[in-house]
Amino acid sequence: MLEVRFNAYEYNSDDTFTNTLYEMKGSEESGWKIFRNTDLYLELGKGYRLLKTELCGICSTDLDRRFLPFALPQIIGHEVVASDFITGKKYVLEINDTVVSRGEEGDNFCNVGIPTHSPTRMVLGIDRLPGGFGPYILAPKGTLIDVHQLEDLEAVLLEPFAASLHGVEVSLSGKAENIQRVAVLGPRRLGSLVIAALDLYRKKNQLEYEIVSVLKHKGLVELSFQMGADSALYFSDLGKEKIDSGLAYQKQSNKAVPIQWSEYKDYFDLVFDTSGSISGLETSLHLTNKEIHRKTTNGQASLDIKHLTELVVDEISITNLRKDFLDLIWGIQTSGTSSIFVSSLINLDPAQKEILETLEKENRIRIFTGSIQEASQFLNSEQFEGALPRFDFAIIDSVSELDSVIRPDPREERSLVRPRGFILITAPTESNSFLEWIVRGGILSASRCGDFIRTRELLASQPGFLKSVSNHLIQKEFDSKEIPEAYLNARKPENIKVVVRHKAS
Repeated sequence: MLEVRFNAYEYNSDDTFTNTLYEMKGSEESGWKIFRNTDLYLELGKGYRLLKTELCGICSTDLDRRFLPFALPQIIGHEVVASDFITGKKYVLEINDTVVSRGEEGDNFCNVGIPTHSPTRMVLGIDRLPGGFGPYILAPKGTLIDVHQLEDLEAVLLEPFAASLHGVEVSLSGKAENIQRVAVLGPRRLGSLVIAALDLYRKKNQLEYEIVSVLKHKGLVELSFQMGADSALYFSDLGKEKIDSGLAYQKQSNKAVPIQWSEYKDYFDLVFDTSGSISGLETSLHLTNKEIHRKTTNGQASLDIKHLTELVVDEISITNLRKDFLDLIWGIQTSGTSSIFVSSLINLDPAQKEILETLEKENRIRIFTGSIQEASQFLNSEQFEGALPRFDFAIIDSVSELDSVIRPDPREERSLVRPRGFILITAPTESNSFLEWIVRGGILSASRCGDFIRTRELLASQPGFLKSVSNHLIQKEFDSKEIPEAYLNARKPENIKVVVRHKAS
């Protein structure tokens, strides 16, 4: 049996830190008990390895942690490099604690290829499992990824870079040849990595789309170019109700050309919203009439939609009810017949009815029509035949039902639609700019965690790529005794990426 006792900074719901006593007792073979101020905090089964934390990055999710629907206080931090006590071997840690990562038998979510969406999972430094702001971590053995050739300051970026690359692949796979201009809104911590991922994906697949950084801090122009952007659009009043004039910069040019916000109405084929701001979605609606890919998990409402963060966590997409909606399915093993929830409150036009009737006759879909409450009950009944207790698609026409589909019961982190499923909007019954944008043909897609091993292998084919990103992005390093100070510094506009290093304990 192993036992460690330590003090760690816990993050609180009032955006402060408290130095708290923790104790971890157990073994990888028998399981663990975690005590907080001598009281039992969490009991874990077998399959967890005790590691020493080496390095932890601070990201936007950490800075917005108090807005997320997970209990506090907690030791946060999920961009982690840790080492084995005995061998000294270093690992980066995948953040999802699932049955598969612990070496247990997979559940239905694992069986269809989405183990990281299992409802029994915990998330390192976000949901219950103590994270990288502490000097010790208990991590499922299956989440330990050897750093291989990566240096410390490269490895600490692997988690957010893998998430960025995953978003790029989700958005571009199968349609990259039709995309000419891609915008990244809010290129700071995550946004800079999205630009880098877009550049890496472009080089790897010999594509020619233009990468454009859209920002409100002129100081980020050069960083955007260093990450791989071809041009940058600077608007000092970005995010405000009225945006007027700005400046356009081209890579390797010192000249700034005056521009008008109106020039960029529906200008882009794809916009990544990484802004972390409430206004990010509305700004993105102006920039494209095609697709917005949301990476923001700020826990706050936008355009009257409350559960956008949960939508990103579940990787759910929103689009209109189109003839080819079944072709949109991605990232999951399906049985061939999709389950559809149709709200009893909507009125389908003749063309929409024909789409559903044709697919139903072809046995490609099964339809349930009713209220949100009746749909929840149906999912738990014997009549439901899906591989997962979720619908593949939901068809609605209002913001209130959009939120209710994403989280029908505020006490549960559970959607009516399965992870990587779709919500389809018919003609909206209320005035809402987002729903109107969707009905005109827009798609809101979302993604979160990426595959570490695939990302590491792709980086190996481009020697020096992540090192260059790290050199430009990471600007300050703090000792773990200075976590509150590091956290405050991470909020400052001039500090793009801040990391915390744990010294020998």
